[in-house]
Amino acid sequence: MPNVSAHKDTPSRQMFHPAIDGVRKAVATVGRHPALFLGLPSLYLLLAYPPLWKDVDAMGQLIWAEGWSNILHYPPLYCFSGRIPFWIGDSIHALLNGHSLPAVSLFREQHPTALGVEMLVIAQHAGLVGALTLLVRMAAKTGLGRGAMVLCFMSATALYGQQQCAGSEAPSVTAIILLVGCGLWALQKADWRAWIIFTIALIAALGTRHISCVLVLWLPIAIGGSLLTRLFRKEHIKPALTKLALAVICGAVALAIDSLIVHVMIAQTGQEYRGDLGYPLTDRVDAFLYKLSEAQRISLAQKLAASEKDPALQAAIETDVRLGTTHAELAEVVGAVLRRQGVPESSIQAKSDIIVFRAALDYLKTLHPKLIDIILSDFLHGYVREDNGKLNLNRFLANRTAARMRRDDPNGWAPLAALRSIEYPEAVNLVQRAERDPYLMLWGPIPLVTLIIGNLAVSILLVRRGQGGIAWISLSLLLTSAALYLANCICIYFNDRYALPILVCGVAALSVQLGALLDPGQERVKRQEGLVEGELHRFH
Repeated sequence: MPNVSAHKDTPSRQMFHPAIDGVRKAVATVGRHPALFLGLPSLYLLLAYPPLWKDVDAMGQLIWAEGWSNILHYPPLYCFSGRIPFWIGDSIHALLNGHSLPAVSLFREQHPTALGVEMLVIAQHAGLVGALTLLVRMAAKTGLGRGAMVLCFMSATALYGQQQCAGSEAPSVTAIILLVGCGLWALQKADWRAWIIFTIALIAALGTRHISCVLVLWLPIAIGGSLLTRLFRKEHIKPALTKLALAVICGAVALAIDSLIVHVMIAQTGQEYRGDLGYPLTDRVDAFLYKLSEAQRISLAQKLAASEKDPALQAAIETDVRLGTTHAELAEVVGAVLRRQGVPESSIQAKSDIIVFRAALDYLKTLHPKLIDIILSDFLHGYVREDNGKLNLNRFLANRTAARMRRDDPNGWAPLAALRSIEYPEAVNLVQRAERDPYLMLWGPIPLVTLIIGNLAVSILLVRRGQGGIAWISLSLLLTSAALYLANCICIYFNDRYALPILVCGVAALSVQLGALLDPGQERVKRQEGLVEGELHRFH
């Protein structure tokens, strides 16, 4: 009997060859024009939907005059650079109507026109497309590899959905993508300029969300893994040590610059610098205390208060245990105790924030089983119950919340009178449209853990092909995103948008791995394997 498997081309294989070749050519065509195709989802959203608004958070970031909210509570980089598109849009509106150009007043209360908000959203989309294009060009050199990366990013529609909404989640997505692209660039080039650009990308990430400071761990983890491998193999470690030192220095410099900017800006407002983590931690403590019985709560509060000597700290601990206490009520209680202690009025707010932080920390340091349980439950929730569609819909729900707030407090939302999307009937309609949009709801209820599993599967393929270096770089990004999300779960109760870095890092890691997998050639394999070890100057 003839050996059928010995034939190179059976009729069934011959039938599929043209189709496979056609797909490869189509993907390669996409990869030859990455910016064009990466911009198509943005174009669709800009044409199909109006600008959205991230409830009261975006008011504090983009509308209110400079102060505590947009310098300490929110990182100031986005809060004030995001107002530049307002001025551009308002200037265009003025020119079209024959008016004089508005003055540049980024630090005062903003009253943007509808065109100004539109310009902000366009700028956000442009930033994402630019960062994605950089990453695609850094991670793959063939049309096929780049095309696979482009299609991967285009299918992660929540990355684009964030850009349609004014608020810090939009630039946080772009900053992570930019960080990955610049990180690969720094690893590829033995050039100090590449490391400076990577540091700038880190500063951009820190300027969107405070918790993004965890991202400084990514490159040290990636390079550290390679260093351990070389030590185990008793190979030369100097190149890896040099890169590890540079990565740590870049992270330290970015953190120092971010802190310096905040200190200088808050000093210019005449306010005293203080940390802002206390109130988010209080929210996490409240979620934990709700899980305890009344007797358990009182007993725990009495035990913690007895261990402290500061009356203000004792008052904060005892106030925290009262379910439903607002941040304002907590600050009022602590402030009253501080005044009785003779603390100057100018220092009350700063001292109060410190006391609130210490009180919340006392609860967290108990490591109560219920506390650990709720943190781990929220952590798993992000992986097994969040998906691309929910993260997209979250932007439209936040816009509906803004509309509800505007309806209840028209005067407080007067600066956004020109924005029709936060008129309540329109906001409700936008949510309904988004729920029916097949592109925004792409992948349906498939949870984010599936993305992690896909990454692991592709990593195994890369390791089997001798491309373990690029696989580890991508997996280290997943580990960093897990650490970032865990830090979020420790600091505050669960919210859909907090799982966004899992999606962003997961898609970035998968696309980088697919680009490496589909870039053919043994020469390519060797170059990728040397990426972290300092043996590679360019991918191609």
